[in-house]
Amino acid sequence: MNKTRIVMLVATLLAAPLPVAAHQVWLEREGDTVRAYFGEPVEDTRERSGGLLDRIASPRIFMDDPSKPLPLRREADHVQASLPSGSGDVRLVEDGLTPYGRTPEQRTRPIMLAREGRAETRGVMELELVPVAPGANSFTLLLRGNPLPRAEVTVVAPPRWERRLHTDAEGRVTIATPWAGRYVMEAVHTEDRAGGAGEAAYAKQRLVSTVSFSAAEGLAWAERR
Repeated sequence: MNKTRIVMLVATLLAAPLPVAAHQVWLEREGDTVRAYFGEPVEDTRERSGGLLDRIASPRIFMDDPSKPLPLRREADHVQASLPSGSGDVRLVEDGLTPYGRTPEQRTRPIMLAREGRAETRGVMELELVPVAPGANSFTLLLRGNPLPRAEVTVVAPPRWERRLHTDAEGRVTIATPWAGRYVMEAVHTEDRAGGAGEAAYAKQRLVSTVSFSAAEGLAWAERR
């Protein structure tokens, strides 16, 4: 392959849309502020404005009603919102991402979902990990309100420790929280669910849903960022 063809190939690859399959969105709350990050929590990768964070172009952050999103502000490595005082769990939906895939049969629409907190025992989003009791370490993975059995759930603990678990026949999964600090759980579900039209048409849908929460008790772990 000559130099000209190599240059053209590299340019094509750089210009092509990158799938967001390897990334996730998660929420971190501090007081009345919630921040949405896009990246890999196990590696402490947080994409930045002017880069891949810009692909999260139309997120909606809300408390319990998706039709009532909160005003957002973009910062260097996150998107943030101010929360009403005394509010409960907070959620995010990003369903404006571009479908990816080389053939019509492979075209997949990615949807990013995120939740912060484990005080509420109800699900609002299409795919959501819901605690069985307020503050519990056991969760039910709900797909449009129905338990999703035998699904993989990834847990990232404060020291960047990662473990993969599976929901049981009732869609439940229980995690351990030996460290104090933030935990991020992720569930992914891909399904044959066609939609869209023209260049936005897709044959599949890929839901990536996270829930994050802070454990007050446990082994101390100092963040190193």
